[in-house]
Amino acid sequence: MKKLVLSLAIVAAIFTSCGDDDSNNTGGGTKEAVLTGNITADMSLDANTVYTIDGPVYIADGVTLTIPAGTRLEGNAEGTQVAVLAVRQGGKINAQGTAAKPIVFTSNSATPAPGDWGGIVICGKAVTNLGTNVQAEVTGLTYGGTNAADNSGVYSYLRIEYAGALINPDAEFNGVTFYAVGSGTKVDNILTFQGSDDGFEWFGGSVNGTNLLSVGNQDDSFDWTEGWNGTVSNMYANQAGALAFSADSRGIEADNNTANPLLAPISNPVLSNITLVGRKNTAVTSEAGIMLRRGTHGKISNVFIQDFTGTGSAAIKFDGTDSQTWFLANPVSGVQVTNVTANTNTFEGSAGALTIVTSATGAGNGASMPSWAAWTGL
Repeated sequence: MKKLVLSLAIVAAIFTSCGDDDSNNTGGGTKEAVLTGNITADMSLDANTVYTIDGPVYIADGVTLTIPAGTRLEGNAEGTQVAVLAVRQGGKINAQGTAAKPIVFTSNSATPAPGDWGGIVICGKAVTNLGTNVQAEVTGLTYGGTNAADNSGVYSYLRIEYAGALINPDAEFNGVTFYAVGSGTKVDNILTFQGSDDGFEWFGGSVNGTNLLSVGNQDDSFDWTEGWNGTVSNMYANQAGALAFSADSRGIEADNNTANPLLAPISNPVLSNITLVGRKNTAVTSEAGIMLRRGTHGKISNVFIQDFTGTGSAAIKFDGTDSQTWFLANPVSGVQVTNVTANTNTFEGSAGALTIVTSATGAGNGASMPSWAAWTGL
């Protein structure tokens, strides 16, 4: 791929309308431009321009890409390479949308579908239990370091649609992927919508967040591994409207490390105010509202779980001795369950690993969309 100095190829500056052409179309303006290749100098986009992300776009170390409120960016669904916006270690995106003018990342297809493009990938210098300079599953970029407070920018009021492009049979992009992202990064009010894999995934790091929504994503809504230890409040997931079937979709899928569940630092996020709505489909054979396994720890409270009804499904599953031991001593607290196959799977003592209540509000409004998510238009 040709490396452009500013990685911005202006293909059109025409003043014909690029207004809304479907219900998901918000943001953007009357001009058009293409982003491609490597961004090697600070760049500010224009909210009056609709940008096509053509193939992989990489923000270099020491460089900031500023995306103003109301900007619309469209992944090229028919390019020769998967469109993805990726931040290298030391790079930043300053994407500060507002409730009135969110920043929209979507597909450029006239009939958008899950997997049309690759989403957003952020690689930081915070800690992962795989060490430093680890190669990412997607993009092949490196991540991981020693700076828990590393800053990869600002991600606020973003709508990320139709992401999750397939890389190979064993790997897909997500809506947003956080690779060892540090706590200096600001993350709030993000919707991932109708992706073909996970809504949000964390690989180590210490990034925090608030007001995260995963709606219609086909695999897991929220997924973590490799020692993630951030704090997130207000998490809403609804998988009922996903456009394709998945046998093992989970509201939360949580690991510490696949090869060594005791590898330090151990995943130990603090999560509160969570709503997880399943597919309400008996054909889903390996689902859970929350799957806690492979050594993960965590402090989880005020959880509303509904409609996980597949064969063998449960509101919360605890898998593996190490995770089971942790949650017996640190139960998931304040859990309300509605229309689920079982509250939990049956391992010895599992009843003590969660506290069932009838008054959990979850993300704020039980199974319904919370008031803080009004800006999404859903």
